[in-house]
Amino acid sequence: MRGDGMARQRKVIWCFWTCAFLAAFVLLCLIGYSDGDDAFFHQYANSMGFLEYLGWRYETWVGRMSAEALVYVTFRLGLWFWRPVNALMLVLLPLGIITLAARVAGGCGADVPARVDEMGLGVSAAAVCGYLMMSLPTIGYAAVWVNGSVFYTWTFTCGIWALTAVADVVFAPVERGERLGVSAEGCRWQKFLLTIPCAVIASMSIEQIAAVLLTFEVLAVLYLLIWKRRLHPLLTVQTVATLLGFVVLFAAPGNELRVASETESWMPWFDALPTGRHLLLTANWLLSSFANANRLFLCGVWAVCMLLLLQKERRSLADRVSLAAAGILFLVALLPCAGITFFSDMGVQYIPTNVRLEQPPVIELYDGRMWFAMAWWCAALLFTLVLILRVTGGRVVPALVYLAGIASEAILYFSPTIYASGDRLYYLTDLLLLFLILYLAFGVKGKKWRSVTYGWIILLGAGNAVCQMALFFNLL
Repeated sequence: MRGDGMARQRKVIWCFWTCAFLAAFVLLCLIGYSDGDDAFFHQYANSMGFLEYLGWRYETWVGRMSAEALVYVTFRLGLWFWRPVNALMLVLLPLGIITLAARVAGGCGADVPARVDEMGLGVSAAAVCGYLMMSLPTIGYAAVWVNGSVFYTWTFTCGIWALTAVADVVFAPVERGERLGVSAEGCRWQKFLLTIPCAVIASMSIEQIAAVLLTFEVLAVLYLLIWKRRLHPLLTVQTVATLLGFVVLFAAPGNELRVASETESWMPWFDALPTGRHLLLTANWLLSSFANANRLFLCGVWAVCMLLLLQKERRSLADRVSLAAAGILFLVALLPCAGITFFSDMGVQYIPTNVRLEQPPVIELYDGRMWFAMAWWCAALLFTLVLILRVTGGRVVPALVYLAGIASEAILYFSPTIYASGDRLYYLTDLLLLFLILYLAFGVKGKKWRSVTYGWIILLGAGNAVCQMALFFNLL
């Protein structure tokens, strides 16, 4: 009977993912080419040969060769190629995040099934609701815009699946060797036939995912060498391939030309900005993103952490203080839903994103309320790191994932398009925080309480979708 119940559960879950694919496909059927970048890519993809196009882009604009190749193919084959493929990627991305979170949580001692279709419907629904927790501009620019979806969703999906092989190897139950040796245990070689190409695609696409992927791969190789005293040959090959792709990405002659062009187009004062003021403007933009676009993902992290603290048999004074602080931060983060922006208004929303900024934002015009909001969210981010370390017993991986989410935005310090690029810059941060939420949820004790956790995530997503419904229909 138990086997029959598991078979029914698997059918229900794969039916859910099939419905998710169909829903995404139907939505994408309402989307066409935009007048801006889509028109540009369509024109040149259909007027140049493949190698001619890649060479032109590499020499004059960008080193993102894998993403550019995918864009070329997409605009050559048209919307009816893009729609089903993008719908598939929109499904594979949360599936990859669930798989990665389960592998890491299982390696850290959590009781997690190996297969997504054995985990119950709640985790699948919660992962898909991650899209609903994003701001509408984030999901629009990074997942629904034709060229934006190729650059962001497709390549990020490849990066996430490449990391699943890394997690398989790192968390494999292999004993520490007496002396340094070579061992391919931990992950089937057939999986690397998929993940190595995925790593190459991610490494020559958006710099955010390339940096995150390479960092975790290098850390994994060093961990295996130093702690496990073994060298995994296929993981090493994947890491070297990622590194080479990363070098190709940043060695492009067009990068310097692109930065100079974008500086002139968006921020002519960018290079002359003093370091201190530059750091402050970047911090202002980053903190504002967490206070507004990313806040529901932080709410998810705080909610799961509170439940983990409540499940502790003995709570210390520090646990009680952490529990109270997380609850206060959770409630404050929801205040914008009621129109209260005292804690989240840092002035960034008043900076135009589609015009050339002749002068840098004037810090002297920041009022006390803006400085308070920045200080509040700076403290919130620091507290969240401490909270994650507390509820996980000091585990390094979840803390690194959290810091990677912050770093993936902080690297915009080096970009003159920090305002012009829009909310798509928050996409990777949202995905990393979604991974963290699911990882923490796998540590919740009891099937009932895990279901409650997934319910909170679904509720946050559904509430955010309702709040943005009017904007959604206006955009359509």
